Amino acid sequence: MPGAFLKRSKLVWFGIILAAVAVLGMPGRLAAAQTTTIRVQVNDAKTGEPIYQAQLTLRFRDPGGFMHRSKIISYTSKTNKDGKSQFPMVPMGTVTLMVTAPDHNTFGKEFEITKENQLIEVKLRKPHEVL
Repeated sequence: MPGAFLKRSKLVWFGIILAAVAVLGMPGRLAAAQTTTIRVQVNDAKTGEPIYQAQLTLRFRDPGGFMHRSKIISYTSKTNKDGKSQFPMVPMGTVTLMVTAPDHNTFGKEFEITKENQLIEVKLRKPHEVL
């Protein structure tokens, strides 16, 4: 009986320590915040054609947590042949999206992320010709 009690108490302590590590030192503090996936669609403003290999940069503030300061996080991605890309594990709230593509003007704007799997549509314009 004493051996079984010791095994049980060791398991209880192991569970408590494991839970504390998960809460205090989780590798992604974002897991504690409500997160979602952001989908992005990039098209040419005039033709409506998808823009392949547009460079996307998404910035947002990591809320931090117990014993951790908040900080700015940046994710980068490129669009596929359909002009689509996505960013997983983004916290709800304000994000800034910047988009660049050859032969198009740069786009940058803040968005409020309020729902799951939110879609952001971007229409890039070509620069004016110099006369």
